[in-house]
Amino acid sequence: MLFNSFEFIFVFFPLVLMGYALLQRKKESEPAGKREKMFLVGLLVMSLVFYGWLYPKCVPILLLSMAWNYILARKIMGSAESEEKFVSEAESVVDESDRVFKGTVQKEKKLLILGISLNVVLLAVFKYLHLTAPGISFFTFTQIAFLVECYRGTVLKVNPLEYGLYVSFFPKLIQGPIALPGEMLEQFENYRLKVDWERIFRGAFLFVLGLFKKVIIADTLGAVVDFGYANPAGLNSGEAWIIMLSYTLQLYFDFSGYCDMAMGIARVIGFELPLNFNSPYKAANIIEFWDRWHITLTKFFTKYVYIPLGGSRKGTVRTYINCLVVFFISGLWHGTGWQFLVWGMMHGVLNVFTRMWKRYKERKGFVEIMPRFISVFLTFLYVNAAWVFFRAPSVTDAIAVFKNILAFDFGRINKNLAACFNLEEFWYVIKVLRLDGWQYAQYILMVLILAFLLILIFKAKTAAEYVKAAKPSVVNMLLMTLLFVWSVLSLSGVSSFLYFNF
Repeated sequence: MLFNSFEFIFVFFPLVLMGYALLQRKKESEPAGKREKMFLVGLLVMSLVFYGWLYPKCVPILLLSMAWNYILARKIMGSAESEEKFVSEAESVVDESDRVFKGTVQKEKKLLILGISLNVVLLAVFKYLHLTAPGISFFTFTQIAFLVECYRGTVLKVNPLEYGLYVSFFPKLIQGPIALPGEMLEQFENYRLKVDWERIFRGAFLFVLGLFKKVIIADTLGAVVDFGYANPAGLNSGEAWIIMLSYTLQLYFDFSGYCDMAMGIARVIGFELPLNFNSPYKAANIIEFWDRWHITLTKFFTKYVYIPLGGSRKGTVRTYINCLVVFFISGLWHGTGWQFLVWGMMHGVLNVFTRMWKRYKERKGFVEIMPRFISVFLTFLYVNAAWVFFRAPSVTDAIAVFKNILAFDFGRINKNLAACFNLEEFWYVIKVLRLDGWQYAQYILMVLILAFLLILIFKAKTAAEYVKAAKPSVVNMLLMTLLFVWSVLSLSGVSSFLYFNF
């Protein structure tokens, strides 16, 4: 099921809220925690319904994956005596990273390796045989994190209900964010049904902003991008620049829009998901970019790949190699074509060069003299170029786009391309103003929309920041209503999210 669908907005989520409201009304004389447990059980069932709505054949895969991971986790956690051993070790070690993949019991280490191997094999089979299982990367990473934390001793116990929700919680199941055990299990364990109207307002507002970002902004840009990549070799330089920029914007508004919706939905029913995007295109270098873009994926790779490889603790050269390995794996994870490896290594190589430059400046005592806005612009330009490989059907198509960009053939922009920007609600205004007869009328909305979105990503707050400070005022209620109605009326052209099949 998609968040941006009539089924979710008008059927599925209202049913979840109905269950929440009915249990909230039950007498306080109920045994402590009974209402919460009933709601969590219902939430688990609804999460499985959510996952199986479009792909019912994939539900057994999810359940099987959850079952074997839970069994292995219980085996790793072992007996109460083993738990005491873990607690003792955890208290005696200052740097948690030193415990990665260490252990006095070889059996537990073998179980961990077996668990990680099974998860990686399952993921590889579905990805590289092009089988359909939406969200498999996200629930696989979630379970790998759980196994590792059980081995490290940071998770000592968990019941099947809490584990099932940790993996399948519907707001984050399909596209993340990748919530780690420490970010979710305690919320499920200590959950209390409590109505907080300000929290509900902020959650609903965040959902609406995410819906607007996806339906109105990302899908409009998607039509532009699809038009361009249908024939990348036929673009002139101006068109190639527009296509490259449009995809950069589309991917951000699509993916961050989903995460805003996920956070909003979870907040309405009393849960908090980790932030996944923090104005990434404001980054002044590629390291900062990955601190702001897909934050939970960066955290996962750092904690479970980079640090176990040695992180930055084994010398400068080893640090650079570890960075390249992480980005190589990231490229493999994102897709099966060579273009994804090129994308990953473009980020990896620049990451290494950035680290080298920062190290050199520190040794020489250089003071940064380049204005931040120039660093931001150069980083943004590089990220744009890397996204071309991410979106192009092949390396050949990506190179064709770059050839067109560098040809400096700036002819008139194809009117059919420009027309992709012409939302009917805005085109009507142009007609009312009698500008539609002007020979450049088709390009008005293209210029205005791109300019507005660039201002938005470089100058505006994120949706999460805006909502955090928002009050349930008349102005905000009217804005939320307007954006919601506008988005719902545009749902006829519903499309899946770009990360839906990762």
